[in-house]
Amino acid sequence: MRPDRSNYLEALGIPDFLYSSVGSEATENAKLLVLEVGSEDSFCESGASQDLLFKMLASIGLSLNECDLISVDKSEINRFIQDHSSDLMLIMDSSLSVTGQSLFVTHHPKEIIKNPILKRDSWETLKKVKSCLK
Repeated sequence: MRPDRSNYLEALGIPDFLYSSVGSEATENAKLLVLEVGSEDSFCESGASQDLLFKMLASIGLSLNECDLISVDKSEINRFIQDHSSDLMLIMDSSLSVTGQSLFVTHHPKEIIKNPILKRDSWETLKKVKSCLK
């Protein structure tokens, strides 16, 4: 995406990822790669999950231009993680068990909306992500 288009979309409050393909492509300049598994209540579509994700990212000082948001099929998640050498990955699916120095797993925004008690766990994970951004 051309930088001028990105600035235009940001000025209008429209996340540029809504106009690019969501899949397995990550940009090299993103500070954080945010993955979701599956597409039910996806944060890649307008709605409550997307709104909450934007607030979560903002709470740790990240703008949308600094993140890649990618939706991956559950059967592809392990291969995707192995194939992408992002410095920092946040996987939003608490049912997954993955480990790695730059991998963090937390609750998907749709889970937090359904069960607000999960906010505390998610905030603890986000604080760890923030400390790795410095």
